[in-house]
Amino acid sequence: MRGYAREVAFCKIYTYIMSENFDGDFSQFDASKLTEDDIAFATKLIEGVIEHKEEIDNTIAELSKSFKLNRIYRLDLAILELAIFEMKYLDTPHPVVINECVTIIKEYSTEKSVNYVNGILAQFVRGLN
Repeated sequence: MRGYAREVAFCKIYTYIMSENFDGDFSQFDASKLTEDDIAFATKLIEGVIEHKEEIDNTIAELSKSFKLNRIYRLDLAILELAIFEMKYLDTPHPVVINECVTIIKEYSTEKSVNYVNGILAQFVRGLN
């Protein structure tokens, strides 16, 4: 289930933002929902975000006219980093990425965050075309 794998990656990216550490340990997540392919996909997302973090954060800073990067709620930043990495570097259709990431942020953040994240991601996609 790629949706759950994305949620796992989101949690790990958030942890990385807070601690600057990625340990590769997925034992705290529901193993019945994670296949080996899902773990590989989540790892690819996490490591990709870490590898391209500066570039992705610069993109987010350019798109976020209302908040400087250091003022963006860390949960929102984690989902934005994940989504932008996946849309830019993987072949997942953009509407799928946006829909899944908005679903994740609805669960973890605020209604204002949902609108903010959706707006930033829509701007990013417009810039790709």
